[in-house]
Amino acid sequence: MEKRIDRDTWPRRAHDALFARLEVPFYSVTWRLDVTRAYAYAKRNGLSFFTVMVWVTMRAINAVEAFRYELRGGEVWLLDRRDPSYTYSWDGELFGICGVPWRENESPADFAARCRAAEAASSSPVPTAEADAAGHDVYLSSLPWIDYEHVSQEFPLDGTDSTPRVMWGKFTENEAGAKTLSYTVQVNHRLIDGIHLARLNDALIGAINALEDD
Repeated sequence: MEKRIDRDTWPRRAHDALFARLEVPFYSVTWRLDVTRAYAYAKRNGLSFFTVMVWVTMRAINAVEAFRYELRGGEVWLLDRRDPSYTYSWDGELFGICGVPWRENESPADFAARCRAAEAASSSPVPTAEADAAGHDVYLSSLPWIDYEHVSQEFPLDGTDSTPRVMWGKFTENEAGAKTLSYTVQVNHRLIDGIHLARLNDALIGAINALEDD
């Protein structure tokens, strides 16, 4: 269950106040992520590589407490979970946005089935503003046509926006068969520091290494 943080005793109180002075307290970091095992798992099980990456990302994000902090009405809340809001192919060159509740310990195959059902049931490529504002989401997308070195993402000029934004690019393969891709995370510095990104990277590696055949 989500809980309100006591700001008076919150260890990040001073850091929150520091970055709250800025009009744009957001920053993003891109690093190379080895997805060899995730790609092989997707192919062995007939799953979309993108969907497996969404599953891996959400498992990792929910494992790092800092990514579950949310700024709300002048207060800080710790969420019990974050849910994925991801892009998918809608019509031709257009994309759709779909959200599903995250279920801890759900297999990638079961998660993929729920995603397909939600996409099929969608009557619009994008959610309403009300629906978009109601969720405690992580925004996920990919740029599978480009092996990029840097990317910037859209965000509102609202220093209380606490939705993590994640994107990854086209993977490349070396002579040994290892596949890596650019992985970008954009966050609010009021809530998340570099050490938390390092913990996220560790959690991503752990989630990928834990993949097993269903």
